[in-house]
Amino acid sequence: MIPNEYLRHTLATIAYRFQQSVGKATNDFGSFSLGHGTRSPAEIVHHMYRVLKASAEFVTSGRYSDENPENLSLDLEIERFNTGLSEFDNILAETHLEADFAKRLLQGPLADILTHIGQLSMMSRLNGYPIDGENFAKAPITIGKLSYF
Repeated sequence: MIPNEYLRHTLATIAYRFQQSVGKATNDFGSFSLGHGTRSPAEIVHHMYRVLKASAEFVTSGRYSDENPENLSLDLEIERFNTGLSEFDNILAETHLEADFAKRLLQGPLADILTHIGQLSMMSRLNGYPIDGENFAKAPITIGKLSYF
């Protein structure tokens, strides 16, 4: 049995969808704006990393961190987020979580990250770089594989 199989499959799905959403990103995409009060793609990825990092800390220590790492360029935010996915996957591979705890991770932070990936996908389309259509149910998503392109 794979520890935290469904959560780890969710992380692999996040990795796949995330890489789809930012795969065609240009240098100027990081600061793309939809208007007053909205986050740029770089700010969205920064937030996603904070959510992911806080979730990993909650699993390992039972508390959430208020740490706010520095804002980086989009390329570096993407790299940091991908590294965070790998680190969190490693934690989940080595930790047994009760079902209720795992459900809270899925319905809270992981669902939030998926929502933001949808925002990035929409922004990519509006920026002139739509994501290619595909049947995501048939995507080659594998637990532990967090790099697809």
